Amino acid sequence: MPSARARTHRDPVAQSAPSGRTGRAPGAVLTLVALFLVAINLRAAITDVPPLLTSIRDDLGLSGAAAGVLTAIPVVSMGVFAPLAHRGAARYGYERTVAASVVVLLVGVLIRLGGASVVPLFSGTLVAGAGIAVLGAALPGVVKTHFAERAGAVTGLYSAAVGVGAAGASALAVPLSDAFGSWQLSLGVVAVPAVLGLFAWLPVIRRAKPVRTDPSRAGTTDATAARPTGRTPGSTKPTPAPATAAPDTSPWRRPVAWILAVFLVMQTSAYYGVVGWVPAAYEEQGWSAERAGLLLSVFGLTGIVSGLVIPLLADRFADPRPLFAVTVAGAVVGMGLLAFAPNLAPWPTIALLGLTLGGAFPLMLVMLVRFAPSPAAAGRLSAMTFLIGYPIAAALQIVFGTIHDATGDYTAVFGVLFAMTLVELVVCLGLNPKHARHT
Repeated sequence: MPSARARTHRDPVAQSAPSGRTGRAPGAVLTLVALFLVAINLRAAITDVPPLLTSIRDDLGLSGAAAGVLTAIPVVSMGVFAPLAHRGAARYGYERTVAASVVVLLVGVLIRLGGASVVPLFSGTLVAGAGIAVLGAALPGVVKTHFAERAGAVTGLYSAAVGVGAAGASALAVPLSDAFGSWQLSLGVVAVPAVLGLFAWLPVIRRAKPVRTDPSRAGTTDATAARPTGRTPGSTKPTPAPATAAPDTSPWRRPVAWILAVFLVMQTSAYYGVVGWVPAAYEEQGWSAERAGLLLSVFGLTGIVSGLVIPLLADRFADPRPLFAVTVAGAVVGMGLLAFAPNLAPWPTIALLGLTLGGAFPLMLVMLVRFAPSPAAAGRLSAMTFLIGYPIAAALQIVFGTIHDATGDYTAVFGVLFAMTLVELVVCLGLNPKHARHT
């Protein structure tokens, strides 16, 4: 049994973990399944828009800059609303916060059904983006709470789910629009996985303990508060305390947090640059909307592979920099081909970008867990990183739309993204694990 001190000094967020259960308990399998179904929704409501962007622009008379705003809204939402994840988790627990975020996402998708005008389309996208923001920032805390010893494997699992949702939404967007005779109804289909994910998550909430803040924790760090002093309930051996725990200071004071934030700016700009502009770019070259949309499906499907494999490899590497370097170097090559030789080998180029950009993001998510001493700290680090990274990346999407309006094609847009992946390659070399532990 835990000692009296362990019972008194618990991390209030960590108390949302199921009573008497750990990542090895039988309920962990059901939690993993629910996590997979929930994570499918992290990109689906975003990637269903670009294949339909030409139709939406023609129907609503949007300029390139306005289209850039539409693609930027969910990205900026993921930064602005991400801090709500930690606040919600501290008060209600990560499990309930995840459920609430899926409900918000569902509401936003339903608002978009009235997207025959700009207002419901843009406002629904904003609300859906808010739900995605909180969900994305909460999931690293869920992993830290339930599966800290297998962070890479579990991150890979839900990253694969993200790829499934992203690829499926982009592949089905145009066919469903043609079948329904309405791009609005096509956008509304992503409500289905949101409902499924929500129902799958309800048992996870029922197994979670209610969160109660202990006043005696004042002045106690999450690292010391969450550390048990005996056997972990449901485990067969004592849980050792780390030899040198990272000081649980504000992420705003940690250099590694700023490195991760800058990395996220570059990675997200490249990822959403592909998602937002590749279909339209190839449509301008004479491709059909359905064929151009299939490019994003390839992008998403190859991202599933790297999203599974790279986080697993991260568990075997004490120093993540070699993995980051190889992954980002591949993105540099792919973006260079897209910028300077788009018709040389479009399908292999998009597949390479899916493998590399799709692998870089979950690798960063593993770092958000690894560089945090507790679930609460993981939530704060995620919120700070997202708050900086996503709004800047979103603003750049508007810039890209303006560049297209000024130049008349997408060559300059992908040229800028190529330069950003070069910066990303340099930045990732600063993720020294020793440096991170002592900041």
